[in-house]
Amino acid sequence: MKTRDKIIQASIALFNEHGERNVTTNHIAAHLSISPGNLYYHFRNKEDIILSIYEEYARNLLLETFPVVTADVKPLDAIILYMDAVFQAMSKFRFFYANLPVLLAKNPLLREKYVEVQQFIAERVGDMMISLRNANMISFSDEELPDLVSILRIVNTFWLSFHQTQNMDAEIDASVFYEGVLKILVIIRPYTTEAALPEFIKAREMYLERHKEALAGQLITEE
Repeated sequence: MKTRDKIIQASIALFNEHGERNVTTNHIAAHLSISPGNLYYHFRNKEDIILSIYEEYARNLLLETFPVVTADVKPLDAIILYMDAVFQAMSKFRFFYANLPVLLAKNPLLREKYVEVQQFIAERVGDMMISLRNANMISFSDEELPDLVSILRIVNTFWLSFHQTQNMDAEIDASVFYEGVLKILVIIRPYTTEAALPEFIKAREMYLERHKEALAGQLITEE
């Protein structure tokens, strides 16, 4: 792995573990056993590192997150695959979501790229919701679509921050992400058609079981 890539991966790990605000470029260099000058050869400052991390995150999100609805991928399966991918990305880049407004305020170029990517994501989420409606799995009006997409994206974007502010133990593990998926299913439930309800319930039960298993695994680890 090239030094530049090592710096990016080490920064992600350190930011996730200690919080972005608590990690300096000197910490990153020391973690990699390289000189600060070597780090500055690849990145001008910490904001430059964070921008590069976001570019990697955006590629991950745009290329891997959105499954295509086909004969082999049913609409509800596509939504579930999407939620899995989003929360997996959030797990890898969770420091970004935990401090999003501050990071965007400090870095105008990052904000520009973030807004551009988010506009594309909103369009893709809207397309997925329409595919569900076309398959008679959910029902909503054209006027409701923008609000529905916004609410789903709000939960995706800020679930981690909300969880961390509502709990004394702010540690993020798999159970937190499955809980986020369950919140999204609650949002979708009122729009679910009678024909699709059995499949919807099956999906919810699957995530309830995953959440339960993740909590059990956490308890075993603590013991």
